[in-house]
Amino acid sequence: MSNLVIFDLDGVITSEDCYWDAAGLTLHELCYSPRYWNIDGKAEGYVPAQSAEESRRVSRAALPEAEILAFKAHAINSNWDTCYAGVCLRLIDLLAQLPDLSPLLPLRPWEDEWLANFREKWQEGSRRGGGGGDVEWGPLWSPADLPPSLPPPLRASSLRRLSGGNYGSLLDAPVFQGYVGLELINRFDAYASQVLGHAIEGTFSRYSPFWAFCQDMFQVWFLGDELYTEIYGREPQQKGKSGCIHFERPLLPVERIRATLETLREQEYVPGFATGRIYREAAYPLKMYGLLPYFDEAHIAPYDCVERAEAELRKHGDATLLGKPHPFQFLVAVDQSYEHMSVRTEKSAELKPFVVVGDSTSDILGGRAAGAITVAVLTGARTPQARQLLAQSGPDFTLDDMTQVPSLLARMDSLATIQQMQFTEREKAEKLLRWWFARHMNLQVERVTLTPKAVSLNSFNGFYSANGEDYFFKTHVEEQGVLEEYYHAELLEQAGYNVVRPLEVLHEEGRQMVTYPVVRWPVMFDLMRAVETGKAEEGTLEMLVTAEQHECERLLDIYARALAFSSAEEHARAPIHQLFWHRLAGERYKSFYTGKIVLLPNSSRFPNSTEGISFEELLRCRWTMYAREAGKMQERKLPLTLGELVEQALVVLNPEREGMTVIGHGDAHFGNVFLEERTRYLYFDPAFAGRHTPLLDIVKPLFHNLFATWMYFPEEVAQDLQISVKIRGTDIYVEHDYALTPLRQAILATKIKTLLKPLQRMLSSRRVLPDDWADVLRLALMCCPLLTVNLLDVTRMPAEICWLGLVQVMQMGHFPVEGE
Repeated sequence: MSNLVIFDLDGVITSEDCYWDAAGLTLHELCYSPRYWNIDGKAEGYVPAQSAEESRRVSRAALPEAEILAFKAHAINSNWDTCYAGVCLRLIDLLAQLPDLSPLLPLRPWEDEWLANFREKWQEGSRRGGGGGDVEWGPLWSPADLPPSLPPPLRASSLRRLSGGNYGSLLDAPVFQGYVGLELINRFDAYASQVLGHAIEGTFSRYSPFWAFCQDMFQVWFLGDELYTEIYGREPQQKGKSGCIHFERPLLPVERIRATLETLREQEYVPGFATGRIYREAAYPLKMYGLLPYFDEAHIAPYDCVERAEAELRKHGDATLLGKPHPFQFLVAVDQSYEHMSVRTEKSAELKPFVVVGDSTSDILGGRAAGAITVAVLTGARTPQARQLLAQSGPDFTLDDMTQVPSLLARMDSLATIQQMQFTEREKAEKLLRWWFARHMNLQVERVTLTPKAVSLNSFNGFYSANGEDYFFKTHVEEQGVLEEYYHAELLEQAGYNVVRPLEVLHEEGRQMVTYPVVRWPVMFDLMRAVETGKAEEGTLEMLVTAEQHECERLLDIYARALAFSSAEEHARAPIHQLFWHRLAGERYKSFYTGKIVLLPNSSRFPNSTEGISFEELLRCRWTMYAREAGKMQERKLPLTLGELVEQALVVLNPEREGMTVIGHGDAHFGNVFLEERTRYLYFDPAFAGRHTPLLDIVKPLFHNLFATWMYFPEEVAQDLQISVKIRGTDIYVEHDYALTPLRQAILATKIKTLLKPLQRMLSSRRVLPDDWADVLRLALMCCPLLTVNLLDVTRMPAEICWLGLVQVMQMGHFPVEGE
């Protein structure tokens, strides 16, 4: 299920404080109870803390919060393991202070006889002044006290212990480098061997009897006498504990958590959880808060499943640890049959992408290993170190808390988000797209490869693999779109176009996706750029111009055969108007320009600069252009203002007009054209194909193929561009040296000679050429630079290029159409 959102609980939804209380109280009892270590040598019995306030105070004194967070930052996620880490490091510390350790070997700190022997040796050391007595956790060792076998780096790290017991800093010692989580705990024996000067094996590892011993004590503290007896069917060895679980409070106001989970359901997501708690301990607070019903029972993976699966592995001699950061729990949360060894391998390959939300490095590492999109929340990472290590674990997204998850998922599920991320965070964008394919097209995609190109201004494309086969995909991202986009590849093919037929098309608002068989021919956009930059291996100017000539001739023949009358109502429904009038009359034009400032060239280099002119003022200005042509600077005064051009376009380009129409691709710029056999055009991505006026059909390829190099390569063009802008009242004077390359000049000449002029003659001969045909062409050409990208966005392109774009808006609006 690709709509699964698997939460960790502690640090995300539930608070870990009561667990931390139980961990610290377990350590405190071990230290001071006459039954266990009794390091202060008192004879009276141990009196457990009773109230929430007393439990918190006693616990944090024994096991400071900073130390717990240090453990968790190293992916020691389970609170049992957090407790165990603190206990092990302190016991190793105490053993290192004994004058002679040999009577206590082998170490068996879970056995009553060994504990009695330890208490005796500790008290003997206290009487001799060599250790023992009333211990305060702090810098317990002086250099003279350290065992000679202790390596210098480890010796130095031990001396860095802060008063209050910051044992978490020991995890930075060389013996632990490169290890996290449960594997790090399994290094405790090696650490003890170095510190104590004796070979220690099987005492402090993750599944030694000492771990089970500590876990049992922890459970008594957390559950309390009554609940512990009910669950485990036995009474605790040392009674009098009320249970920290009864003091538990939600991490965030429960109303906010509930509202978040309700929103996820409305968005059609299925919440589950994977937690270090056993089920009864997880369910208890969730029931108390009224949150348990929000989680799907089929997608819950408490720690019980880890214990069962590990027990099964042990029967087969497998010592693999399945707790986080191992991906096991997350995979079980997705598909509970994964718990069973017989299906584990085959199931892992079948799982669809899902989302993991956690607060620790172990959540992020485990989620990523399970193939999930990982979301880190900062509610559980309370220190700068913890947040730094959480960031280093590589979450895909980071949020302040879990209430922000619904809005994040909405952004993640947007093709516009993927389009924007493809240039800066391609790997993450590919992961999101794989999730998107599963959610919306039910495609089990094994791999997605985006191919970001400069031509992809409002789209993206690439390849994906499914069932061992490769496919090509492309989508348009039309923000503020008002018409559904159509993919009439069959209509184009029937009309005579050489077109790649899509395998599958998705039509949903904001979710248009087309998949194709893989085509290996080069794309015209790439060939044009390669020839211009001298990097073409097989392409030449002559080859490309010849291909353009042949295609113009074929287009003219298709137009002649397809020409037919369309009513105003029929024409208004044509998808091509999305590229021109709907962008101009709709939200795109307003969002790009209304109320904005047009910075002058070079002012974008100064972030706080306000030097410029308002767009509303710009609309009223008269333009004078100075451009270099044939080696000379030519002056051209433009009669119409930008505001007048926009007003004319709103009238002239209105879709509700009857007239003669053809079947056209509509968006046949070179990014949508393969050069098949390096001789003929092969079209794909007919997002705006349909029946519309031929005057609009030729506009996009005319502008984008010839004039828009600055739009696709703004930084490169800016390096060589010379442009100056002077504003005097309502007059604008622009001087620039931007010119078409010889290749694009040749293509333009070919297009005018073999398509534009013959099309004009054909329509005129049939007496169907509109009186305003030249205005239609000019004003539609003007819309291309004005509305394809935001010309005022200096974060996307330098201010010099923004002004070059505005220059082309005005030039296209006054385009010298031949034969007027």
